[in-house]
Amino acid sequence: MPENRELARELGIRGNPGMGLVAGTIAFFAGFAAVALFGVTVHSVAPLLHLSIVEVGWLVAIPLVTGALLRIPFGALVDAVGGRRIILTQLAIALIGMVGLIIILHSIVSRSLTGLMGYTLLMLFGAIAGTGISTFASGIAYVSYWFPQRRQGYALGAFAGFGNAAPGIFTAILPFALASLGLVGAYTAWATFLAIMTLIFFLIGYDAYYFQLMRRGFTRDNAIERAKALGEELIPTGSTTKV
Repeated sequence: MPENRELARELGIRGNPGMGLVAGTIAFFAGFAAVALFGVTVHSVAPLLHLSIVEVGWLVAIPLVTGALLRIPFGALVDAVGGRRIILTQLAIALIGMVGLIIILHSIVSRSLTGLMGYTLLMLFGAIAGTGISTFASGIAYVSYWFPQRRQGYALGAFAGFGNAAPGIFTAILPFALASLGLVGAYTAWATFLAIMTLIFFLIGYDAYYFQLMRRGFTRDNAIERAKALGEELIPTGSTTKV
């Protein structure tokens, strides 16, 4: 809870460090899980699309490349507008990619979509789904603002530890999902999971005090003063390159 609970109630502040850590970790876990199926997908449809080894390699890599490159702008934007909007945007984009993949996979499996068009659309929606991986950078910034420097190690360790467990966990359950649901059904289950996690983040993922105060119309100096009174130590400097 905020150090000054009475002030928090007076200002209408929502959330606390513990909730911020849970919300950020859920977002990263879900975002990383968005591409857990993609490698298996590529190898499953490669024979149907008659893909070469090089084409398979590009498909497998594309969501990872997208996620890595987008970490830079999305992570920087957190310093400007807070993490809530940025992370919700990332998860929404990843969900769009997942839904697109479900439609494309259904078309490929039913042989109504083949050849170059199928390959191109898989590449496109795989890249879009890869946006979920970029929640790593925005999530780190989001969680960091919630915690004082003496607890940064604990908070970021928990965030990265649980969030990075997503690929391992989903890889372990993947064979059972494919056996019982099939490729398209497994993707539908994965997309449903991502949608639920996005909703949970929407409900509990509040920005740190400074960003909430700025949106309530406080001047920067007043927002900083009240945020520090509530226990926040990390304040944006106004530059996206440093804090």
